Amino acid sequence: MMSIKSDFPIFTIHSDLVYLDSASTTHKPNFVIEQTNQYISSSYANIGRGSYPLAMQSEDIYDASKSAAAKLINSTAEQIIYTHSSTYAYNMLAYSLVESSILTR
Repeated sequence: MMSIKSDFPIFTIHSDLVYLDSASTTHKPNFVIEQTNQYISSSYANIGRGSYPLAMQSEDIYDASKSAAAKLINSTAEQIIYTHSSTYAYNMLAYSLVESSILTR
């Protein structure tokens, strides 16, 4: 039986690793590493700032990723917000709940 660990290169290097800090940093499977490398190598450009073909291609990829994430959690792409960290995301959520009066201080 093949283990899910075989998808993660970190476990090839550190076969006895037990990693429990995924709230802070999550190791990436080969598929994510390969797709990130492909994107950076062939399509990397700022989204929402340019009208040149590479920027438009990057924006299409970004939008497709939000659609895929939305489908995964039975949501809409417009409801997906990417943030740079989980702490920032939690703070944004808490602030939104307070501002909408769902939560009070």
